[in-house]
Amino acid sequence: MGGFARVDLRLRHRLRWGVITSSHSQLATPHPCPICPGALEFPARSDKQFCSDACRSLNWQRKNRVPVSAYTVEDFERLRAAIAWKEQLLADGGKRARLIGYSLKRFHPKRELARIGVVEFPDPGRKTKRFPDESGVTRVIRRSYFRWGPFEPPRVPVAGYYTVSLHYEDGRVLGIGEHEVAKGFPAVPFHDKEGNRYDLKGKMIPKRSPATPKARRKYVPRKHSTPNESVVPVEPTSLEHIRAAVARAVQAEREVDRLRAQATPPPDNKEQAARLDSLSEKVAMLTAKLTAAETQISQAEARAARAEAQLARALETVRSMEEKAKETALIAAVAQDFMYRSQRERDRLLEQVAALERSQPQPAVASVPTGATEPAPPTSDKPATATIAQSVTLPAGPATPSAMVKPATLHRKTLSILKPGGGRI
Repeated sequence: MGGFARVDLRLRHRLRWGVITSSHSQLATPHPCPICPGALEFPARSDKQFCSDACRSLNWQRKNRVPVSAYTVEDFERLRAAIAWKEQLLADGGKRARLIGYSLKRFHPKRELARIGVVEFPDPGRKTKRFPDESGVTRVIRRSYFRWGPFEPPRVPVAGYYTVSLHYEDGRVLGIGEHEVAKGFPAVPFHDKEGNRYDLKGKMIPKRSPATPKARRKYVPRKHSTPNESVVPVEPTSLEHIRAAVARAVQAEREVDRLRAQATPPPDNKEQAARLDSLSEKVAMLTAKLTAAETQISQAEARAARAEAQLARALETVRSMEEKAKETALIAAVAQDFMYRSQRERDRLLEQVAALERSQPQPAVASVPTGATEPAPPTSDKPATATIAQSVTLPAGPATPSAMVKPATLHRKTLSILKPGGGRI
């Protein structure tokens, strides 16, 4: 009896769970996710609302978090006015240093976290996210104060009263008491001296595990293709022409292979036979195109060879012209040197001639009457030469043809005065 009772109980359990399972499968009808267009299908739970954890998190953020665009500078006008009023009082009192920023301090709202002490905002020990600037850009900066000019609204975790400290350009920090901050940013955490962070509920935010450093790959510089000096550069048009011809040839060859693979033995059906004929015509046409492309390639290669030969001849001509220019320059240098030496030799000879002229005495002029001879005075050992014009004295006054003295005929005895020593010839 007890065995039958146990079997009956098991059957009841199976039937009951089977009914529940069937009802669960009937309730789990497909329905769309409220965040993304994806649908929730069986075997999902009947009370499942989102297709993934990402959609659930995004839905919570949309409902509970305020976007940054909802904050404006006017929301912090009371704090700005309080700082400006205090700064004006200090300026009237004779303060000369310029105000550059301010910082805020307060305790954590949870009493059990009073042990972490006063928390300063912004955190001076790390980079912190700041309020969007005039251009709408949000920056992350390592700075121990919020900027004063232009006014930078503070980013604090909760709204409330904070102790305000003013930072001056000369490094001084001056506290001005507590002032109210109208709005807060829940994403900003509290922090302690050890660098631990806490949320508004007092829970410690776990630190992120440091990412394992990736194995640093050895830098291998990219190999740049160096132009070979033996290869003659071809014109860009020729290169493009060759590339296009090769591409067409490769494409035509592939098309021929594909058509040959599709070709089948001639069937009995006329339609298939016509199709096979058209394929054969296409093959023939593509073969002709391939042949034309090969011809174009050969022509391009021939043009490239001619261009190479022309370049070689041009290089040879340039080399010969360079050699001729060198020889001409050498000859010009030699000629210039010879001219310079000739000029120096000419100057030396002119100096010698001038010295000889200065050292030679002036010759004496003698009047020789016609028919009379007188012995010449003794002279130096050097022979003295005198012209016939110097040996004849012309009369004073204007010369007329009738009054001019006719040159006397020089006899043998008269010429003896021209001989050095006055001896007879």
